[in-house]
Amino acid sequence: MTHPTPRIEQLPVNGVRLQTFDWGGEGPAVVFLAGYANTPHVFAHMVGSFLDRFRVVGLSRRAHGTSEQPKNGYDVEILSGDIVAFLDARGIERASFVGHSFAGYEMCELATVHPDRVGKLVFLDALYRYEEGDAALFAESPLPTPDPPPETFESLDAYCADFVARYPAYRRLRSPRWDAIWAHGLERTDDGRLRERIRPETARQLYEGRAAYRPDYAAIRCPVQSLHAFQDESWSLPDDADEALRTAMKTYNDRVNAEFKMRCVQEARDEIADVGIVELHGASHYCFFDREAEVVEAVLRFL
Repeated sequence: MTHPTPRIEQLPVNGVRLQTFDWGGEGPAVVFLAGYANTPHVFAHMVGSFLDRFRVVGLSRRAHGTSEQPKNGYDVEILSGDIVAFLDARGIERASFVGHSFAGYEMCELATVHPDRVGKLVFLDALYRYEEGDAALFAESPLPTPDPPPETFESLDAYCADFVARYPAYRRLRSPRWDAIWAHGLERTDDGRLRERIRPETARQLYEGRAAYRPDYAAIRCPVQSLHAFQDESWSLPDDADEALRTAMKTYNDRVNAEFKMRCVQEARDEIADVGIVELHGASHYCFFDREAEVVEAVLRFL
């Protein structure tokens, strides 16, 4: 399948200029929303499958891609307001949304506060609600905590190599496609090196905004499809892992899947009026990368 090139523009909404994507297509609108530090470029391989049935657009949130990075405005409520303003600017009365990771919070807020603007919601490993004690569970990972990354990098290759070293669950995803996607989150410094565009103070506000937001699943009245990726230990293990580490990682991943992910799945089933759950066992957090055909088929069937 060919991968269409979107029309990319800077659009003033809510007092900031945001990077917008328009792939064209015919039919009801579908908005693609990327996760933290990503832009809709991350969906480039998917969108071609939607263009014969939908008008496909996307938006980079504040501080992402080439969107402006104001000093504040990173609460989930404000970010979702940016999306509504984007719909208004594009003349879209109602849309369905496909969102990954961080975008799940924005979509929950949209469905709760602006239900008339939402058709359907698709969560790509994005429908999670954190509880007290989850941080302690995640801290039990047998893998050592990595050192903080350097502020700048000499090249894209150096940045991406460091990234997958710090976050080994993404190591198997690394490819020229992966590197090209992360390049959209970097900028040149005055001395020609690369650094992350999202500055530390902005990252802190985004994290705090997410942590302060608790989705009200019962208030979501539109149809929902939620795809949950259940990773196994193979995603995180280094090539030279010994048997003790393999066993420890399996035990840890099994606990995370059982105590955190299955709890979130059950909460969605119990509280969202119209929800369908797709469990992707052995998939990565970027399930639309390693299970692309399966994900696209499921999403198209739902929409």
